[in-house]
Amino acid sequence: MPQTEDKEVTESHTLWHDQIVLRTKRYEEESNWYPFMQNIEEVVKRIEFLDDKISSLSNEIGETQGMVKNLRKVLIKLEVVDDRFVF
Repeated sequence: MPQTEDKEVTESHTLWHDQIVLRTKRYEEESNWYPFMQNIEEVVKRIEFLDDKISSLSNEIGETQGMVKNLRKVLIKLEVVDDRFVF
């Protein structure tokens, strides 16, 4: 199994969710707050991970938009497309 697939499996949302559900089932007592705190910490880590992913995708989108604008300018200079052509 390639390394990227291993990473996707270890970062799978389903596996992450299952771990939290199992931890919650193990400690159903109201006096034990430790599993609850662990779950909250896991949720916060997951939110940070998703925020990083969203930021990364946003950067890639910005870079792609910049490349498209540059390509448009080059095509206009080479007179391949008219400057009225918008994309």
